[in-house]
Amino acid sequence: MLLLLLLNALWASTFTIGKLILEYMPPILFVAVRMLAAGVILLGYQYLLRRDQWRFERKDWSFFAQITIFFMYIAFITEFLALQGVTAAKACLLFNSSPFFMALFAYFLLGDRLTFKQWAGLCIGMLGFAPIIMNQTAEEAFSFHFGFLSLPEMLLLLSVVTSTYGWILIKKLVVDRGYSSVMVMGVTMLGGGILSLATSLFIEGAPHLYIPLYGEYGLSPEQYAVVMAAVYTALLVLIAHIVCFNLQSHLMKYYSVTFITFTGFTSPLFAALLDWIVFGIIAPAAFFITILLVILGLYLFYQDELSIN
Repeated sequence: MLLLLLLNALWASTFTIGKLILEYMPPILFVAVRMLAAGVILLGYQYLLRRDQWRFERKDWSFFAQITIFFMYIAFITEFLALQGVTAAKACLLFNSSPFFMALFAYFLLGDRLTFKQWAGLCIGMLGFAPIIMNQTAEEAFSFHFGFLSLPEMLLLLSVVTSTYGWILIKKLVVDRGYSSVMVMGVTMLGGGILSLATSLFIEGAPHLYIPLYGEYGLSPEQYAVVMAAVYTALLVLIAHIVCFNLQSHLMKYYSVTFITFTGFTSPLFAALLDWIVFGIIAPAAFFITILLVILGLYLFYQDELSIN
């Protein structure tokens, strides 16, 4: 159980590190650098140490292309664009809506059936996000709105939906088609990085960093920006793509996917703690109300499976 909590704390830290990176790098450029680095590392590992599982069949190109576009490109770009206007804790909390979107995808696309109790949990969980959505930062309040949703919230929800769809396709390639998960992630991340780099060059211009007014540790402002951007990027790639990826794969040997998903509600709590420690931001009451409602919704939705676990 301690390893599960560690996993959720590490996932939460990626949102905080993401906020810190945006102080030094444009969001789309960062996604490009992150994806290219992670893709090269994963494919290098696959080719050098697991070459027997190196395969890429033409008939599966459409799945690889969809994962690349929807997950590694759209989902990550919209997430980091949204992080410019919301707290790390709120972003992490909204990402906890992914189990509910996964259930809807399974219902409409895969023909899965839902019981009355699961529908009740789904409705409570989705409506439970209303308090935190209605509680907006100054950046959100002055941004474009569609109804009661701010632009950062819409971008985050788009990120959740597209990443959820991406995970369904990844599962199909890994479980049904027998691909190595490292191979799938490596190919699609590399593709997502290339698309993100092209987008960054078109929208953000030539690659550049945000230079602070003053440097630290005897470094000039330019040197300090380069060092901090490199450190935060390396840290995020290490945590998200190497440590968390392998730790979650290890824990799936001992816990069901359902139980791991259910315990994921602790991630926003860790993110809120990091918001307070790093940025001095205290989570509002709406944040904790949403967590309680989402936990109730998840419990109803997964009650039968949780009782078995």
